[in-house]
Amino acid sequence: MDANELLRLYSEGRRNFRSQDLQGLSLTKASLSGIDFSGANLSDTDFTDSDLGNANLNWATLKRVKLTHTNLVGAKMPDGRIHNDRLESANFLGI
Repeated sequence: MDANELLRLYSEGRRNFRSQDLQGLSLTKASLSGIDFSGANLSDTDFTDSDLGNANLNWATLKRVKLTHTNLVGAKMPDGRIHNDRLESANFLGI
């Protein structure tokens, strides 16, 4: 799946992208609030200036994900915790 297809499906109301291989996508400035990426491979994906508020990232692979200025308020992180912040200066996660 490429970034355009994901954005199209999201705009049509789809929120479940569980266990998808989405590595290397450019999703800068994307509004993806409430999306379910649990178990997805998001390695090398760029979410700069995006909204991932209330997203489900449980068990997601986040190696080298770019999250500069990404809204993660309410997002469920891979370790099961709820994130309460906006990452103002994060560059890449090396999880």
